[in-house]
Amino acid sequence: MEKENITWRTFADEGSIKKQWNSPPTPTFYIIDHEGVIRHKWVGHPGEKVLESTILKLLEKVKDKN
Repeated sequence: MEKENITWRTFADEGSIKKQWNSPPTPTFYIIDHEGVIRHKWVGHPGEKVLESTILKLLEKVKDKN
């Protein structure tokens, strides 16, 4: 994680999480909000711009609620 400068939570699964969540193959990206709700899911890498844009939009929604 340090080598690649990954600052978000991530994990590699040997199958138990995949089975529990019925998750498709990797890479699969999930964006989970502060309440633990899955807000977005991509099978395959959506691209940095899409991830950043999606996260910023969700942050704005939270900011507007407060």
